[in-house]
Amino acid sequence: MVWFYFCLPDPLFSDPYGTVLNDSEGQLIGAKISSDGQWRFPMIDSVPIYFEEAITTFEDKRFRSHIGVDFLSVGRAAIQNLKARQIESGASTLSMQVIRMSRKGRPRNIYQKIIEMILAIRLELRYSKDEILKLYVSHAPFGGNVVGLEAASWRYYQKDPSKLSISESAMLAVLPNAPSLIHLSKNRPKLLAKRNRLLKTMMTSGMISEVDYGLCLLEEIPEQPYRLPSTAQHLLEYVHKNTPETITTSAINSDYQKIVNEVGQYHAQLNAQSDIHNLSILIMDTETGQVKAYLGNAPNTDQEHSVDMIQARRSSGSILKPILYAHMVDEGKLMPKALIKDIPTNIRGFSPKNYNKKFSGCTPADQALAMSLNIPAVYNLQEYGVEPFINRLRDHGFTTIDKSASHYGLSLILGGAEVSLWELCRAYATMGRTLIQYNKSNGKYHKDRHQNPLLHHAPNRKISFQHEPINLSAGAIYKTFEAMLEVLRPGNDGSWQQFNSSKPIAWKTGTSYGHRDAWAVGVSPNYTIGVWVGNADGEGKNSLIGVSKAGPVLFDVVNRIDVGSFFEEPVDDLIPTPSCRKSGHLASIYCESIDTIYSVPESQRSKTCPYHRILHLDREGNQVNSICMPISEMKHKKWFELPPSIAYYYRINHPEYRSTPPFKIECLQEASADVMSFIYPTGRTKLYLPTDLDGQKEKVVFKAAHQNINETLYWHLDDTYLGYTKEFHNMSFTPSSGIHTITIVDQKGNQTKRIFEVVN
Repeated sequence: MVWFYFCLPDPLFSDPYGTVLNDSEGQLIGAKISSDGQWRFPMIDSVPIYFEEAITTFEDKRFRSHIGVDFLSVGRAAIQNLKARQIESGASTLSMQVIRMSRKGRPRNIYQKIIEMILAIRLELRYSKDEILKLYVSHAPFGGNVVGLEAASWRYYQKDPSKLSISESAMLAVLPNAPSLIHLSKNRPKLLAKRNRLLKTMMTSGMISEVDYGLCLLEEIPEQPYRLPSTAQHLLEYVHKNTPETITTSAINSDYQKIVNEVGQYHAQLNAQSDIHNLSILIMDTETGQVKAYLGNAPNTDQEHSVDMIQARRSSGSILKPILYAHMVDEGKLMPKALIKDIPTNIRGFSPKNYNKKFSGCTPADQALAMSLNIPAVYNLQEYGVEPFINRLRDHGFTTIDKSASHYGLSLILGGAEVSLWELCRAYATMGRTLIQYNKSNGKYHKDRHQNPLLHHAPNRKISFQHEPINLSAGAIYKTFEAMLEVLRPGNDGSWQQFNSSKPIAWKTGTSYGHRDAWAVGVSPNYTIGVWVGNADGEGKNSLIGVSKAGPVLFDVVNRIDVGSFFEEPVDDLIPTPSCRKSGHLASIYCESIDTIYSVPESQRSKTCPYHRILHLDREGNQVNSICMPISEMKHKKWFELPPSIAYYYRINHPEYRSTPPFKIECLQEASADVMSFIYPTGRTKLYLPTDLDGQKEKVVFKAAHQNINETLYWHLDDTYLGYTKEFHNMSFTPSSGIHTITIVDQKGNQTKRIFEVVN
């Protein structure tokens, strides 16, 4: 009795299972074969009624009533075998077959049969009939390397077992009886005859009607096994490597997965003509963080696409600019529309360039973000600090940004760091989620700021809140998304207008150095969508630009899913703030016109407008001072004045810009000499002069700007006079090696100098 009690192994089966991936509705979207090469799914949840009736009718009519051994069948089989003088019937019940399948490799003889009978009785004492049936259905062989009903149902009929018809259930029920003999690709008449005999037995026993029987006979049997569904192959691989479960009910929306597969394949085929071979798309539910579609690498006809590019580390390009903008606004370091410098720049050898190769002098911060201008972004990062920004990015969950500030430098904001599409979408979705939940919870913030994208379907996930923002305030996020709503890339960076959509979405593109990566990310209250396009091997292509390669993919997806309306304004986190109309900075007492904008409370601490001052004028409009005119006779006027190097470019796009009027001659001795500046070189610069085809050193073009566009400037190199310039102050010459001083003097004697070095 002790032996009998402990004789049944636990667990009964130690077979390896394959990885099964279901969508949010529980439907199979991918499966990975088990380690022993068998298509074996984990234990089935329930046995469909049609299959239960078919398998018990065919294998074990008294399954629900015997104790593991059907002694009537044993007696009948013994008589048949004695008469035939050979084994014709084994009388195995489903319980005995479960035992036999669990005891692999045992010989088929009377001794083993007795052992199976004893173990089958013990099995019945441990498990219910339903559990035993599930054990059988999950481990029975169904031909070839197909094990279990679920795998067989998908391999032979491309459907879930619960959707099998009566005829299909009958066909599968006869397979475990002789899986090596009966195969879909051979002995088809024998298989069909067995199925039909079973159907007839089910009719005569009253399980199905005569009409159903006749209809079932008309159904064909499949000709060969089908491929299992594979709509999210890269997600399946990710789940297989990163989750312990063998069955994962993911959050994937099969309709959206089909959309990204179609969109991805279409654009992958287009891009292949330009030797661009890889593309990935990720859709996340913004509020819950659940992954709704996952295309790790779109296939085309020429390339291998086994690499999951959603998880790959790639150069970020401009895709991090909105995060910097948001933190600067949030911390009061930047007003949303404050003018940012956009002039030729050289910062310790680093010379950023705008994609359109143009300079605007200065641009409102939100427009600079929308236009993805590089130079203003570099000035913003210089103001904010590389080290603090790295810390903020890590707070957003960017684990790939793992180097020091000195390693990245100011190039961090232009693609000097690596990110993955997975973490990028997580960061932007978290920003969107913060904004949504702030409005829903009457001004509270969720605590789970580092929430990873959710692979599993979790409809009832609980969220805890607090009053203070952990990373970014709702107001700063809203002002950032508001700027991203207008994203465009002017000039020769592509026709952004083609992406205009009736569906509002905050979006941003990015292009890495060397045209190796094209990015696009869009955020709406419903979904966050990320796109990466490029070559997995890092090969760059001139046509690989975010707005022209990733942008169209993003909006093809946006136009086919429900992104919802735009984000609701967080009115409790935005306060009326006085803003200088011309500069966008916090208004000072000197500003001519003041607007009231709604910004975060910290904006009240930002710098006041540096570009307005009071001018003292005479009746003719000339500048004067107290030396040459009594204060009582002066006119005092508020004036918008940009530094010369900025004004030089600003007035090109702003003809309404007025330079400061000249000083009255009698007052010149007290006038400020800060009326002109060098555009190039900036700071103490080292110049490397290339040699042309004739072996001569090429010339350097020095540039300067003056407040008075009609002023004449006189140029001197060290103690040598070079010449003069009018209107456009560009002077070209070839300096010798060594350290030099370049000096410019205007007609009133004002001068400025710049030291530079020419290196061989």
